[in-house]
Amino acid sequence: MDIYNYIDKYGNKTFEEEQFNEIDSVLFSFLSYANFENILDKSSKKSIRDIAESYQKIHNTKDKNIYAVKEANKLLKYIADTKRYKNCIVYNYEYIGNEKIQFGAISIEYMPNKVYVSFEGTDQLFSGWIEDFIISYKFPTISHKTAIRYLNKNFTFNSKELIVGGHSKGGNLALVAGMNANIFVRRKIKLIYNMDGPGLLDKEFNSKKYKKINNKYVHIIPDTTYIGLFLNHSNDYVVKSSNKGILSHAINFWMIEDKKLIQSDLSPMSTNLDIRLKEWLEKYNKEDKYNFVTNLNDVLKKAEVTSILELTSKNKKIFTLIKETKEINNNTKEILIDFINLILDCFKNTKKEEFKDYINNIFKNDK
Repeated sequence: MDIYNYIDKYGNKTFEEEQFNEIDSVLFSFLSYANFENILDKSSKKSIRDIAESYQKIHNTKDKNIYAVKEANKLLKYIADTKRYKNCIVYNYEYIGNEKIQFGAISIEYMPNKVYVSFEGTDQLFSGWIEDFIISYKFPTISHKTAIRYLNKNFTFNSKELIVGGHSKGGNLALVAGMNANIFVRRKIKLIYNMDGPGLLDKEFNSKKYKKINNKYVHIIPDTTYIGLFLNHSNDYVVKSSNKGILSHAINFWMIEDKKLIQSDLSPMSTNLDIRLKEWLEKYNKEDKYNFVTNLNDVLKKAEVTSILELTSKNKKIFTLIKETKEINNNTKEILIDFINLILDCFKNTKKEEFKDYINNIFKNDK
């Protein structure tokens, strides 16, 4: 079954009757993508039922958001009248979106003094996607610092028991914030969930801070993952997805048996990709990766690439631009070509007709 079947089966059970489990974490980690604009602010405290009612009044037309936001909005409405979720209190809402940073977070009190902190993954803002590449050479990023501040600001001076999580980039933020929060907050964190998000650079991965939270940390990745393989990762919990390749990143395809995700083995494609990503990251230094991010942005703009799907149809144009652009030195050209080939290899295992609409929804903003 999928996440919606789980809600149908256990939605009539309170957290007192059926304790919090990893499926609830999957759901809460994704809920931070939902569109809370004009419904919540930093001082608001509202139940999921009240938020869903407000959402319905404000957004009573067809949902034209990007895929992750759209799916989170759907989840919000789906759980609004369930006994399990309707009275959960959402607060500490924060969203920052500009040319330098894309950051979102909510706190969900699902039982008295038990809080799930959910960090949002990348939405439609291009600054968020650029930061996904920046983490290959820089720590901490602006979003990392903001996530750490969020935990310290909201949970230093109270007695809340915390679970911290997020999906995609949000999972990386949950990991970084959880290991770098002050000691008062860290003592309150019981679990840290990274849902198919990137890992850490060498220094942070080998740090004492990471070792201290390692026994609380769970890295959930689908069997044909690609994003969850980026940077150093451990504590991998591989789960079965009903879709393959890039599609497996979406939580609504993760397969569930009763109250647990179905465990699986990493596919040969993902195993090979894991090796190639490690080789790519080790091959180039910090300056190389900085030049890579800067020039990739310029090249994609020149190639008029507006979605990931267009990488396959415009890859010849992209390669030509890389080779002919005089401002890009030969070393950076090699990095760009290597990385784009890695991305293209990810797509070879997914049928175009299966993911075309999905990818367009992820990267196209129809607002």
